[in-house]
Amino acid sequence: MLEVTNINKFYGGVRAVENVSLEVKKGKIIGLIGTNGAGKTTLFNVISGFDKSDNGIVNLSGKDITKLTPSNIAELGLIRTFQTATGFPRLTVLENLLVFSSKNNFNFFNNFLIKQDNSHDLIETAENVLKNFGLLEKKNQWVGDLSAPELKILEFARAIMGDPLIMLLDEPAAGVNPALLENLMSIITELNKNGVTFLIVDHNLRFICEITDYIYVMNDGKLIAEGTPDTIINNELVIQTYIGK
Repeated sequence: MLEVTNINKFYGGVRAVENVSLEVKKGKIIGLIGTNGAGKTTLFNVISGFDKSDNGIVNLSGKDITKLTPSNIAELGLIRTFQTATGFPRLTVLENLLVFSSKNNFNFFNNFLIKQDNSHDLIETAENVLKNFGLLEKKNQWVGDLSAPELKILEFARAIMGDPLIMLLDEPAAGVNPALLENLMSIITELNKNGVTFLIVDHNLRFICEITDYIYVMNDGKLIAEGTPDTIINNELVIQTYIGK
């Protein structure tokens, strides 16, 4: 579904991403890990159109999206979240979801997104999403009053309203307590079962290893390893550069 080929990104004389290639097959959950400054978020920015690569190609379902805008890319079904979640602080939690709805007719699945035909049903859909993310009781609360972990969860919930085919999650587990994290993992697994593909950046190795099918590892802007979770956690280079042993 997503093919990243020989991406390079420079900031002045600094090469943030160096000749990175990776593949995310349809229906898979793929992890991307690395130390701070490894280039993971920069790569996400390039894939999602927020930064333009200096060279290389990004293909989504066979279409070259390298030079498209973030909104154009989102319309094609690639939705991403950010490390620092904000939202619209002067809107309610429910209103934040409605702002991010891609259209009034959904054909997603089960309790998340079901076919809706009018504004009342769209509100019901948003409430179903909030219920699944454990935020329904806060639907009328100002987003500016949410805690940091709640903002992270809301960021993910908003992305669901964009009707994604593939989701890029940038540190979804950061700062999330164990109970919310278990719920988050369940949601990702259920979404994946119903057709959503994932590329996930996170520092929580337990989370990444438990939920992903395959992992890429970056360090100093380069890919240094790839493989199944079992392979990665036993890779000596990964242990030395990422875990620090």
